[in-house]
Amino acid sequence: MANLNINNFLMQTTIEGPGKRFAVWFQGCSIGCRDCSNQEMLSFDKKMFLPVSLLMEKIKEAKLKFLIEGITILGGEPFLQPDGLLELVEGCKKLNLNIIIFSGYLYENLEKQFFEILAQIDILIDGPFIASKLDRNRRLIGSTNQRVIKISDHFEGDDYFEKAVWEVDIHIKNSVATINGDGSILEDDLGKNLFQIESEN
Repeated sequence: MANLNINNFLMQTTIEGPGKRFAVWFQGCSIGCRDCSNQEMLSFDKKMFLPVSLLMEKIKEAKLKFLIEGITILGGEPFLQPDGLLELVEGCKKLNLNIIIFSGYLYENLEKQFFEILAQIDILIDGPFIASKLDRNRRLIGSTNQRVIKISDHFEGDDYFEKAVWEVDIHIKNSVATINGDGSILEDDLGKNLFQIESEN
């Protein structure tokens, strides 16, 4: 039974891929993309270190409670924790969930070493983020060099990632707000934050 070091997870989101999804962000990345949007997920410090079986229980709960259709795995870099990643995708496949993984590595560099993982998933978004090639025409894709590779035929004909759409989820619990999604829609042309929460005491 493998363990995973993750930064966070959401039991339900509609902006990390088609349909209702569970999303999990892995902790730790050594690729070093300049201007990475997930700076807090780069270090290999232990954040939420837990067995895959516990994460699977939350995924099963999300399927029953929120009727999720799939899981999106991001980071950090998921393929730097291959044992836990394999166990996770195999468990999700048994639940008939579709699987999307974002990786900074190229498919060609993953397919030989991690073919067992790739065989379980439906879409791989691959390649490092390159700030000078910022992509404003595709949803969730950071730069134009990154590819949406449909490994299975589950999403054949689905153009979800090809649309120029920017969205956020805002979750408020116990007066704490967390925002997930494309932060650029919360900024003006000069990068100033347009989103504020004011509470009355």
